[in-house]
Amino acid sequence: MNAGTSTAILVAGMHRSGTSALTGALKVLGISLGDHLLAPGGDNPKGYWEHQGAVEIHERLLVTLDRRWDDVRPLPDAWLASDAARTALAEIDDLISREFVAAPVWAVKDPRICRFLPLWIEALQARGIRPVVLFAARKPSEVSASIAARNHWSAPVSEMLWLRHVFEAETASRSMPRTAVIYDDLLADPAATVATALARLDVVISRPTGGVQDALAKFVDSADRHHAHPVAEGASSALTLIADTAYASLTGIAHGGDGWHQLRECAARFEVEWQHCGPGIEAVAEMAHRFSANEVAAGIEASRLASDLNAQIRWSEEAVQIRSALQASHDELAVKAQHISLERDGLSAELRQVMGELAQTHSQLSIAQVESARVTKQLQDSQAEARSFAATIEEMLQSRSWKVTRPMRALARFLTPKTGPR
Repeated sequence: MNAGTSTAILVAGMHRSGTSALTGALKVLGISLGDHLLAPGGDNPKGYWEHQGAVEIHERLLVTLDRRWDDVRPLPDAWLASDAARTALAEIDDLISREFVAAPVWAVKDPRICRFLPLWIEALQARGIRPVVLFAARKPSEVSASIAARNHWSAPVSEMLWLRHVFEAETASRSMPRTAVIYDDLLADPAATVATALARLDVVISRPTGGVQDALAKFVDSADRHHAHPVAEGASSALTLIADTAYASLTGIAHGGDGWHQLRECAARFEVEWQHCGPGIEAVAEMAHRFSANEVAAGIEASRLASDLNAQIRWSEEAVQIRSALQASHDELAVKAQHISLERDGLSAELRQVMGELAQTHSQLSIAQVESARVTKQLQDSQAEARSFAATIEEMLQSRSWKVTRPMRALARFLTPKTGPR
């Protein structure tokens, strides 16, 4: 790898082929996957490690080209020159500039990229970024079993889709540095498997420390593997034979051999077989897609009904809680009302006592007022008599007889013997 040249690792592989485990291992090794990754899902709890922007670009392009992610048909002729492809190319370029332009080594993974590698390679080369392709391969029978468990597809549909993804990615990457990683090898020894693959792609990263190796061993756990199938013996369909041969070619490539020529021969055989049985498998795939769509719709409706039922249950539970709270409040108010009634009766008794005392006081006051009026009358009479007596005395003192007899009264006082202590 030239100094100063950034490298983009395009992880290519069919759905359920270990692409998530491989890309997650790259992340553990410090290779950037950008921001805004898809959230983990029920079928991949450790994460898909897919950039949401890339997935959205691919989905929009598929819809515009009248295709789906599970479509077994080839892409339309001259699709790469279509307006939809040119729009997607501009979106990919914008995504690179926003997420990865400063990263020396980065990776992008989405199984749909197998079908759109030409766009990514064009966008990367226009920016002077070195594209390399890392295939993730798993036994086609295990992929079929995994997809059947998740999507209820028949084996021919899964095999056809596996072959379509592998061969379209192989065709688009023939001029690129590329290699493969086998899912079994990744589970057995993730550190050595990934390091070998990166070395073949001339991707230089820091030497993994013990902690990184432990993190890899913990992340890529063989316990996460399901649907381990031995290679079937006996009669097999033409598609199965092609798929098994293609997988053997990828295994040879992963182990250091040159199986790319054999893989091209498998692609040629696949095209012949597609002309022979493609329409029938396409019809089955269409039925499988409709079944899956109906199942998803039924699941959404079931979720809605469950949500409504849970809402009703919550409402009922809340109503019971409210009723219980109201009953408790009612009981509390009843106790308070009883206390208030007792206090009212006590206050009424006290009020009656006070009213009785007040009536008695009022009666005594009335008697006192009558007595006061009588005494006042007597006082007024006495005062009148006193004034009358004083007037009589004054009149007598002013009379002539009183004045004539004055010398006689004085003589009488003189002659009257004085009494006192002896």
